[in-house]
Amino acid sequence: MKKLSLIYIFYTLLIGAFVGVVAALFIALIEFSIHIIWQEVPAILPDFSFYPVIVGLVGGLLVGLIQTKVGAFPYTLHENMAEIKKTGRVEYKNRLLFTILAAWVVLSFGASLGPEAALVGIIGGLVTWLVDHIKMDIQRKETLVNLGILGMLSVVFLAPFNGIAEDLDQDYQNQKLPRWSKLCLSLLVSLSGLATFILVKGLLPLEKGVFSIRVPEISWSWLNLAYFLPIIILGSLFGIYFLFLQKAVQKVFQPIQNKILLALIGGVCIGLLGMVSHYFLFSGEHQLIEITKEIGDYSFWLLLALGLFKPLLVAICLNTGWKGGMIFPAIFASGVMGYVITWALDIHVGFLVTVFVAASCTKVVGRPFLTSSILLFVFPLQFFPFILITAFLVSLDWKNWLTKNLLKSS
Repeated sequence: MKKLSLIYIFYTLLIGAFVGVVAALFIALIEFSIHIIWQEVPAILPDFSFYPVIVGLVGGLLVGLIQTKVGAFPYTLHENMAEIKKTGRVEYKNRLLFTILAAWVVLSFGASLGPEAALVGIIGGLVTWLVDHIKMDIQRKETLVNLGILGMLSVVFLAPFNGIAEDLDQDYQNQKLPRWSKLCLSLLVSLSGLATFILVKGLLPLEKGVFSIRVPEISWSWLNLAYFLPIIILGSLFGIYFLFLQKAVQKVFQPIQNKILLALIGGVCIGLLGMVSHYFLFSGEHQLIEITKEIGDYSFWLLLALGLFKPLLVAICLNTGWKGGMIFPAIFASGVMGYVITWALDIHVGFLVTVFVAASCTKVVGRPFLTSSILLFVFPLQFFPFILITAFLVSLDWKNWLTKNLLKSS
């Protein structure tokens, strides 16, 4: 596999196009279901303030039944990636339809999670099925499956460099292709996937996402740089808080073995917090645009509650069978908490919020290149160098670095 043949490049472009179509259709299905469940149905009902709890209970029952009767679907991002690393594929037989069904229930009924984990399972399975029908050696097939996942990461965040970033974050000791060949293929699959995703999305009534290139006029201040390091520390601490809740909630729910009961508890929590604010529901991608435009209309305490309790709801969802992705809600919660942290500062806080989100999300995602490539399409382009610096500062192993330097000095 030292050289890239034209047929292999063709298959890479084909996989990318396939990923783009599947992702667009799946997201369209989810948005249509959300519109029906959360807008159309309440509109024909009388004033029913407990409606979010009812929806949460129905969703919880469905999640519990799927978990009990079928299996632990949908698999998490880490579970799917571990399978790809171990076997070079994502199994689709007796699994793909259940993954689609479970992901539809979780995302449609209000879980505070993103679609990226479900899409890895769905697209990974479909790409595996596709390459199984291509006459090619095992190593090339495994690479194509991996490329499909990289393409999905670019498509779901509308960021063409996510596939390359994920590649750069990976360990290359066990790669089947030379590094630069793999990077070129990653870019090809990303561009192919994005082109078809945007084309299909344009034909469907989908909401505008948060991801796009922005170059607005920005008022710079030296005070921004003075707060740079403190904000990185605070953002990192918020990322640690986000991850801590995952472990803490897992311990709380560990004694409960009944999966239906667990899923119902998760549904009730979704419903109760949904009654407080609709910002607790769903991934937060579309809500981030809305709340940013109207940030001054919300009280400090509501924003603080959103920043603190949305990560808690994410942890509850993940540990009660409502499984999905953390990246979207992590961006939303970090953005809101960034505004809370900078609330009292009498300067342009956009830069500091960006740094806060970059630090927090790097802790949550754990990959500086991938985090930076995602946030490139969330915040103004002028802030990208600081996003990169922040991501790499946060990703450094400071404990070992300090230990080594202290030992040297002593």
